[in-house]
Amino acid sequence: MKALENHEKSTHLRDTASPTARNTRQSPGSLALAGLLLSLTRTLYGCSSETVAIEPADLDTSDLRTGEIVVNPKKPVVTAIERFSPEDSVDAIATAAGGEPEDPTLLAPIVGEAAPQTMQLKLAARYLEKFLRHKPGFVAALLLNGQHGEVAVYSQWHVSGPAPAMFPSEWSVAEALRDSGVDRIDARTFAVDFTAPSDEIHITKATSPRAHFGVFMMEPTSQEQLLERARATAPNSIGTRGLNAISFHRSLDGGEVINLGAWTDYEGLAELLARPGFMGGDEYWLGLANFHNVWFDVAAVVKGH
Repeated sequence: MKALENHEKSTHLRDTASPTARNTRQSPGSLALAGLLLSLTRTLYGCSSETVAIEPADLDTSDLRTGEIVVNPKKPVVTAIERFSPEDSVDAIATAAGGEPEDPTLLAPIVGEAAPQTMQLKLAARYLEKFLRHKPGFVAALLLNGQHGEVAVYSQWHVSGPAPAMFPSEWSVAEALRDSGVDRIDARTFAVDFTAPSDEIHITKATSPRAHFGVFMMEPTSQEQLLERARATAPNSIGTRGLNAISFHRSLDGGEVINLGAWTDYEGLAELLARPGFMGGDEYWLGLANFHNVWFDVAAVVKGH
């Protein structure tokens, strides 16, 4: 499927980042660079902007408030998903091309190895803890650490009035990651369409330390048909060793569907890829959407203030 014609009109505009930062992973030692200060500007509860300097010693996720996040199609929240990636990563290239990499094998997960925590992840963690969780309407968020340098924030919000079809800037962590070496490659609002194996799933860092995004990109006119196929086929993935739950989200702009999968580990992935509807050449989304996976460790579950 060719790249989507409306791609440049969508909300996944690439934020400007350091053009020289083509990193894959930063070593923990890089966090101790003397003099590192990042100024994060925020507007909170309608107050004037304020600037907070974050020292390298503050960049840690170990003391974040943790709990569980509940995903339920009937829960009265809007889901926001914001994805960041090094500019030369497979996720960034696939997203820019309309959702499908030239070599899908490059998107296989790393089994049995936790991804190191990058500076970018820790900057996002601090912003979540100090600012985002205090904002009006914030319910909870998953902070996700990609295996190839990606950072993603999956957050839930209460809103008054219609759900926003465009990603609100006040829900973003982009300010924390400005000039840090990653680009914002996607930012959209979503509604939960369905979950399995039950109508409500609970995700914690302890029970589901791994997660993935199955990213489907399509023309808005194809979104409902894609979801019809997903409702009929995707629940058959349950029973895969290591896979705890799936949850399909429809973007409110119509151009994307994301499956948030909760995993213990990825040991059983090969079993899934041998099943009808998932094996090569028989995937249920063929002809409707481009698709790629992004694999994460769950860095934190952050609850509202």
